[in-house]
Amino acid sequence: MWKSVLSSTWSSERIIEVLYVVLKMDVLCRIPIEELDLLRLTVPQILESIHRNLRRRLASLQQTLFSLLDMLTSLFPRDVLMSVLIHLPQSDSTTLDMWKRMLAPTATSEKLLEALCSVLQDQLLCMIFNITAVDFSLLRLTVMCPTEEIRQELCNPDLFQMFLKIKSLPLLWLVLRGLVLLSERPETAREIRALLPDVMETLQFGNAHITLNALTIFRNVMNHLGKMEARPIALELAGKLLYLFNHVSGEVRESSILLFKDVIEAVVWWQKGKMKKKVRRGLLPLLFRNSDETSSVAQAAREALVACARFLKWQKLEHQAERRNVVGITECLLEQKRQMVAKNLRQSLLYLKDPQATIRQEALLFIGLAWSYWNPSEGKRKKIYSVLHSLEHDSHPLVRCQATLTIQILRCLQQQKKSGWGRLAELCC
Repeated sequence: MWKSVLSSTWSSERIIEVLYVVLKMDVLCRIPIEELDLLRLTVPQILESIHRNLRRRLASLQQTLFSLLDMLTSLFPRDVLMSVLIHLPQSDSTTLDMWKRMLAPTATSEKLLEALCSVLQDQLLCMIFNITAVDFSLLRLTVMCPTEEIRQELCNPDLFQMFLKIKSLPLLWLVLRGLVLLSERPETAREIRALLPDVMETLQFGNAHITLNALTIFRNVMNHLGKMEARPIALELAGKLLYLFNHVSGEVRESSILLFKDVIEAVVWWQKGKMKKKVRRGLLPLLFRNSDETSSVAQAAREALVACARFLKWQKLEHQAERRNVVGITECLLEQKRQMVAKNLRQSLLYLKDPQATIRQEALLFIGLAWSYWNPSEGKRKKIYSVLHSLEHDSHPLVRCQATLTIQILRCLQQQKKSGWGRLAELCC
């Protein structure tokens, strides 16, 4: 009955709150842990309920849920760790949030480390991930205070190459933590440089914690051993980084932009033609990120835009980027081939839905300036006008104002085109 109540979607929120209150009671603290078997048996159901409610993103319940998770981890560390890896979805960001909370440096006690070691040697877990208990136990070192002995024991590239194939975010997070540790010193960074292609593959998950660790590994290895270490994967990595410029996490946006700046300089001469295409694809996103509300992201975008202009040997763009002249940069982008301008214009439409008002404003400004370079079909034109009209009701007043102004500009330009065709027809007659 208790399990079914916990599994019930409609009642789980209230049950979780009551359970949290009960676990806080002083009388419970006096009950021997052995006598809490009923609670231990329902750990999987409680965790599933916590997971389900965390995904709802209710601010009022967030602290209660994590506090309850802390209590359960303190009472039954092994059961909780095991349940997260066995009963919760392994490719889910909320699962990783719970795992990180449990293994936070402030929470990692000797008791918890022992439980983690026991879990990593569990036969069921080893069978699921097809990794031996001896090999798996290496991951316990990634949450321990790093010593010289721990670094030496961790430095096992062959094992890490196998670990990087794991499709579990909690375990992959441990793997990348270990590689971040190894990447912090030149001598161990040299040992793991062959793993960079495998580290790059972890970007596919899109999770902020996983992605940040992967980007940190790249930056550390390149800083210690030189940018040329990224040469074998420079083209592919640059393409993947472009998609991270618009990540919901400001840290990911900043790190990916700064790494992109370094990666484009690592490409070999015979690949420069292909890299130029990727660099040109990054110009518009970098222009918009110049206005990112996170100042460090905006600064990274400015530096990267200058680097891109130098890579393309585009002096006018470099000059405008160094001056931080947004209108001047936009005018440079509009001087490209019409096909590229039209592609940029279509790309800018995606930024009209960006969460940041400053980015939506920049997208509207670009559309107004670039419209005369594009000749969309009547159907596409109507769809664009529909999107622009919706922005006249935007939550931000400056976006509403810019949307109205852009619509007026587009209508004026459209009228001029019609007048021009009319005059041409008269001349032909």
